[in-house]
Amino acid sequence: MYNDETIIESMMNVGYSLEDARNYVAIGCVEPTAPGKSLASTDAGMYNMPLAVEMALNEGKQFHSSKQIGAKTPPVSEMRSMDDFVAAYDTQVKHQLGKLRRDLEAIERFHAEHHPTPLTSSMVEGCVEQGVCSTSGGAIYNFSGIQGCGMAVVADSLGAIESAVFEDKWLTLEELVAHLKDNLSDEVVRTRLKGIDKFGNDIPKADAWMKWVGDHYSDSIHALGKNTRGGQYLAGVYSNTSHTHFGGLVGALPNGRRAGETYASGFAPENGADKRGTTALLNSMNRIDYKKFANGINFNIKLDASSYDCEEGRDALASLYKVYFKRHGMQVQANMLDPKILIEARDNPELHPNLLIRVSGYSAYFNDLSPEMQDEVIGRSSNKG
Repeated sequence: MYNDETIIESMMNVGYSLEDARNYVAIGCVEPTAPGKSLASTDAGMYNMPLAVEMALNEGKQFHSSKQIGAKTPPVSEMRSMDDFVAAYDTQVKHQLGKLRRDLEAIERFHAEHHPTPLTSSMVEGCVEQGVCSTSGGAIYNFSGIQGCGMAVVADSLGAIESAVFEDKWLTLEELVAHLKDNLSDEVVRTRLKGIDKFGNDIPKADAWMKWVGDHYSDSIHALGKNTRGGQYLAGVYSNTSHTHFGGLVGALPNGRRAGETYASGFAPENGADKRGTTALLNSMNRIDYKKFANGINFNIKLDASSYDCEEGRDALASLYKVYFKRHGMQVQANMLDPKILIEARDNPELHPNLLIRVSGYSAYFNDLSPEMQDEVIGRSSNKG
């Protein structure tokens, strides 16, 4: 389900006319654009956001690599405040997005020169009038959308660093990095890190970090300037299945996540982190400024079907959605599932051959998913109301 008011405002903020914004369609998975007038390139790239946290903690390198893939930032021994760490994180994000922009520019130039689309361009307003192919900027709107993956991991990690290191001071940054390089093998330390307040529980401080990370990401995307077709880069937050793949590339992180573990899908709390029910979860989600994400977002919520199999339950669900949208929520998609059935389907696929689930911005048969994605879907929080 989509919220017209928020989506239309987000589109107008990046240059769509009111008329075209009102006529939007959600293409691909969740990306709003003006049909027949756009080469919006909504899936231009996906960005592995938590990688910047790992590199900010290790001078621009991953924990177990000597390769300098990030910007050179100060060692944690020189960081005296949360502001120092945030500055290093900011540097890493901008460095990585700069590399991503250069890659995208090369791809866009290649398409314009070697893969023009005359038939498609003939059906996109602006191309025939200007005599310019859509791949060269002939469309009315020429955006490039970049999706952020793993946003909640970043927010919870920043909150954990602030709490454990700079407020409660039961760890130093050097000690924290040592534990992360050891993949959080000390269960006492890992349990304490996981116990720090997380996004998704209607806790203002934890939610404020999520809003900050989202705003920072969107602002960093917009700061990339224009693409090769003269359009703006737009921020989106959805992941398809990249949250599982990207998680496998990043080391342990301060939120208590071990190396290789998946992130949450799209714009949602980390799996199992939201523990206070659906109302608290939606209150947290409503602290996000969705108007900054004109390339669209996906918010997965898994609901226990048994809680909504009566008229009162369905009325309660409708009220939850109405309040979420009234408070400027952008999009939400629900899986109404019995967790036991998911486990049965994983272990005995023949029992549920037609089980259809919502993955990210799309639906799929559960049996068609990889084992990693099946476990990720099972691991999503189940809210009873």
